[in-house]
Amino acid sequence: MRLIEKKCPNCNANLEFGENDKTCKCQYCKRSFEIERDMNDIEKFNLVYDKIHKPMKMMFMIPFIAFFVIFIIVFIFIISSFNKGIENSDSVFEKFNDYIVDKENLLTDVNELKNTDIDFIDSFSSSQINRVAEGVNDANHSFSVDGDVTREKIYVLYKENYNKLVLIYKATFRDFFNQEDRHTLYIPVVYENIEKNIISSLGNATVTNHVYYLNSDESCYTYGFASFDEAYQDSVGNDSEGFTITEK
Repeated sequence: MRLIEKKCPNCNANLEFGENDKTCKCQYCKRSFEIERDMNDIEKFNLVYDKIHKPMKMMFMIPFIAFFVIFIIVFIFIISSFNKGIENSDSVFEKFNDYIVDKENLLTDVNELKNTDIDFIDSFSSSQINRVAEGVNDANHSFSVDGDVTREKIYVLYKENYNKLVLIYKATFRDFFNQEDRHTLYIPVVYENIEKNIISSLGNATVTNHVYYLNSDESCYTYGFASFDEAYQDSVGNDSEGFTITEK
C-alpha cells in the first residue's frame, strides 16, 4: 500500500497515511482527521478535521444537555410541590396542632382561669399589641399609647376539641405634636386551643388586622376598632355559632 505524506493542518508536522485509509492521526498533536480524495485529482488528498469532530463535539455536549433538562424538570417539580404545600399548609398545621395539644385538658370556661393566668396573658398580649403596631409616625405626627393598655373583657369560646380565648383591650393613642389629637381603640387578641395550664400552651397571639387610621390623610395607622361592639363582633360575634361562650 502506497504511503502518502502530508503536513498536519494543526501543527504542521509530517503526517503519513495509506492511500486507502479513511482517517489518520497526527503523532505530535494527537489530532485526528478524515481523509478525503479530491474528485478532480485522485492523487490529491484533503485532511478534514471538522467532519470527524463535529459529531464528537455533539456527543460531548449530550451529558450537559441531559443534566440541564433534568435540572429544569426537578426545578418545576419542586415549585409545584411547594405551591401544593402552601395550599395545604393550613390543614398540615391543624394536624400538627392536633398532635401537640392535649384535647382532654382544654380550657372550657373563663372561670377556670386563675388570677396569675390572667396577669400572664395580659402581659403577653400587651407585648403582642406593641409588636404589631406600626405606621404611627410620619413627618407631622408621632402617635404613641397614652397610659396603660387595659383589658375590657375576656371570652372563652368552647366546642368539642377546640377553643378560643379572646381578650379585648382598650388603648388610647395620642399625637405628640398635637396633644388634643387622641384616639381610643378597642383591640381584640385571640388565642386558639388553650389548655388549662395556660402558661405552657399560650403560644402566639392573633391581633386584629383591622386597620384604623389615626389622621385624615391616612399616613398614620394602627390596628383596632373605634368601639367595643365592633371589636366584639369581629372577634366573637362573627364566629360564635356552635360555641359555648363564657365571659369575665
